[in-house]
Amino acid sequence: MEEALRGHLAANADLVARVGVRIRWGVRDGAPSLALHLIDAPPDWHLGGASGLVMARVQGDGWATTYLEAKAIGDAFKAALPAPGTIIAGIKFHGCVILDEARDPFGEAPNTLFRTRIDVRVSFSPTT
Repeated sequence: MEEALRGHLAANADLVARVGVRIRWGVRDGAPSLALHLIDAPPDWHLGGASGLVMARVQGDGWATTYLEAKAIGDAFKAALPAPGTIIAGIKFHGCVILDEARDPFGEAPNTLFRTRIDVRVSFSPTT
């Protein structure tokens, strides 16, 4: 799911206009950038066993040198998430739901960075 989601985000013109190629899993790649973090990815179970559905929690951190730029990166990230039914590289995305959102500064002037944190529940399953 990670590479399918990253590839999908990297193909979004608005997001790329804001962060360029700086969309990475697990690291902040300067500013502006979008850092993605997989918080958890528990499989869905029912009485017959695993359903094949995974409901991952992904955190997207939009980093920038201004508050408004960080907010715009977060807005572009939300708008770029795959629509339900989208299939990318053998992964079917069933839905992306925003769970939480926050904005905060890091550091002190003149080196302050701003972050918009978006927590998303990403439901997906392999298509094979």
